[in-house]
Amino acid sequence: MDDTLFDYPLVFMHGRNNYRLTDQERARLKLYIERGGLLFADSICANAAFTESFRREMAAMFPKNALQRVAANDPIWTSKYGGFDLSAVTRRDPQPGGAGAPLQAALRKVPPELEAIKLGDRYGVLFSQFDLSCALEKHDSLECRGYIREDAARIGLNVLLYAMQQ
Repeated sequence: MDDTLFDYPLVFMHGRNNYRLTDQERARLKLYIERGGLLFADSICANAAFTESFRREMAAMFPKNALQRVAANDPIWTSKYGGFDLSAVTRRDPQPGGAGAPLQAALRKVPPELEAIKLGDRYGVLFSQFDLSCALEKHDSLECRGYIREDAARIGLNVLLYAMQQ
C-alpha cells in the first residue's frame, strides 16, 4: 500500500503458504501493474498452496487476462535484453529413494517455465511455480523443487533486464 511502490519498475513476491489479498491491496497492485510495473513471483520450493493462491489472486485482478505459459521461443529467454540464452536450464526434482532410502534430487535439463499475464505487448506479471527464491538465497535443499542456483540467477537477471527496458 506504500506510495513508493510506483517508484519501482519491478516488485518481487514469494511465499510458501496460502494467502489472500484485501480488496484494497488487490486494487493497488493491479494499478501498479497497469501503470507499467512488473510483478515477478515464485512459489518457495514449488509450494502448491502459494501457487494456488497466486493464481487465484491474479484471476481476481485480471479476469480477462489469464496466466499463460511463456513460450519457449520468447525473447525473455534470449540475450535480447542483455541477459542469457536460456533455452535449457537445470531444475531439481525431489525423488523418493525407495523403501528406507533417503530423498534424492534428480537434476533435469528442461526449458525454463514461467507463467505470465500480458497487458498489450508487455508482461505485467511473471510467475514461477518452481522455486527461484531458495536457490537465489543459496539454500540447496533436496526437498525443494526448483531451479539450481546458477539458472535461478540467470532467470532472475533476464526478468530484471526485461523490466528495466519496458
